[in-house]
Amino acid sequence: MRLLLDTNLLMRVRHPTNHPDVKAWLQAWLDYAGRDVGVEIVVSAVADYELRRGYLSELDRRDDERKALERLNQVCASCGVQQISARNFLDAAEMWAIARRRGYSTAGERDVDWDVIIAAQAKEFPAIVVTSNEKHLTRYGVDAKDWSEIPIPENPPGA
Repeated sequence: MRLLLDTNLLMRVRHPTNHPDVKAWLQAWLDYAGRDVGVEIVVSAVADYELRRGYLSELDRRDDERKALERLNQVCASCGVQQISARNFLDAAEMWAIARRRGYSTAGERDVDWDVIIAAQAKEFPAIVVTSNEKHLTRYGVDAKDWSEIPIPENPPGA
């Protein structure tokens, strides 16, 4: 099983004091995955970019942003980051065009639609996208779930 972490989940995880339930959930999954049980947890490079650019733009104005960036770096180091491939962009463009023709999308026509790129990443290496924005991602045909809907598995046999 592969869990691909979306931006809104990372925003919660990197916060210094809020969302202890989300942090505990992620840590439990990281512990479980660390037992080499066929579980991989990765950060979408898109999600990393979305958060990182904001933190970097505010570094000289807000000390909290430096701390948030450090926490983001820690999460990315613990999980790893799934890079964006050329195939992801090709698939995302096709999914975006189909969504437009069907009358729905997740961003304005001139905006970069990050959700569709994350969906393409989830399709390339089949993954569950862990998000609180399920509707935006499932419309592209990927498995997307709120973190609270993904129970922490029991210890594997022999653990």
